Amino acid sequence: MSFFIIIIYNIILVPLWLVTKMAGLFNAKIRATLQGRLGLFEQLERQIQQIPDNAQRLWIHASSMGEYEQAVPLVKELLKRNPEAWIMFTLFSPSGLKHVKETIPRTVLSYLPFDLLRNVNRFLDLVQPSVHVLIRHDVWPNYQWGLQKRAIPSILVDASISDKRLKGTKQFRSLFRAVYRSFTAVCAVSNEQAERLHLIFPRAEQIHVCGDTRYDRVRDRAMDTSKIEHVIKTGLFKKERCLVVGSSWPEDEAVIFPAIAKALREFKDFTLIVAPHELTPEHLRSIEKFISSQGVDLVHWTRFESEIKNSSRVLLVDTIGVLANLYALGSIAFVGGAFGMGVHSVLEPAAHGLWISFGPKHTNSHEATDMAASVSVAISSAEEFESFLMKALSNPAKTAEQGKMTLNTISDNFGASSKTADIIEKYIK
Repeated sequence: MSFFIIIIYNIILVPLWLVTKMAGLFNAKIRATLQGRLGLFEQLERQIQQIPDNAQRLWIHASSMGEYEQAVPLVKELLKRNPEAWIMFTLFSPSGLKHVKETIPRTVLSYLPFDLLRNVNRFLDLVQPSVHVLIRHDVWPNYQWGLQKRAIPSILVDASISDKRLKGTKQFRSLFRAVYRSFTAVCAVSNEQAERLHLIFPRAEQIHVCGDTRYDRVRDRAMDTSKIEHVIKTGLFKKERCLVVGSSWPEDEAVIFPAIAKALREFKDFTLIVAPHELTPEHLRSIEKFISSQGVDLVHWTRFESEIKNSSRVLLVDTIGVLANLYALGSIAFVGGAFGMGVHSVLEPAAHGLWISFGPKHTNSHEATDMAASVSVAISSAEEFESFLMKALSNPAKTAEQGKMTLNTISDNFGASSKTADIIEKYIK
């Protein structure tokens, strides 16, 4: 990495970043970011004591919860191939670490210390990784420089450049190349993304197309029904007659709720699962009010055992971390976000083989854009959603056929974790 870039970064950009963080102490997220790192190195030293002295240490870094989820199937694959190795897993975001529920054996989980030179040296001295793997983004120059100085291989995986970021990448190409040249290899999610990454990664022969590990993660979660067994046992939410509304916002609900009200009236065996994106009391109350106005029984996820009745037709998901599993109960899905900033993940319902619909603002997701052109339905009005829902409920055979087609569109992408692990294996010392 260019010595000039490192000097500029540490003299100007790092102090500016720290001042910005300190000025944002009244912001809850920034405050949590700072508070979560109090005594961080002392905690790390205690955690690392459980790692055997002769064990290889593979350092995996992810920015937040989304990237963590992408990394899970890759981490499991690496541990399977290296039975004596341990994983040092770091996250930057406090929200990510807070919501990690899964326990992976031989894994130490921690916040990443801030990208200050003294932190970098102390962290690398403590962890002593054989290899560094970065999931998708969250590139920190001092860490990359420190790895490069110590000749520790650094591999960027699930790599891509969004349309939004592409313009900035072209404008500051020399800056990006100075930082990205510190990577030993890059694993791109597609051939198209490999071409884009040529702009900023100077060694084209070290760009490998491995696919996106998100597909493996959603497939694994689709196969795991342990979290929802108690719901399945009731027999109330029958797949052929169930709509799952995932990650919905009030803007989405204003469009889809009129058709849902009609379906609840006309199809007495129609059931509904609603998992809103924002779990604020106000948002949950607004959904409860709508369901109550339809005269049907609602059960909350967190109070399922005490509230469930034989007449319950609506499940309101008032917690996070179960939506990916709950798609298994439906045959139809509406994925929220596309009547606002952009659609949320369509991969989870696709992995369960649902007929999927979403709003008009879906170009932020290339999966949704591809599906809208072939197997899914992009709607722009309440009337269009009503037409879609009534068609799906009136013709279960057609719905099942569309769901199979949806699953087929993503099944070719499974296996990215294995391909990525093949590349990483070359650099594990």
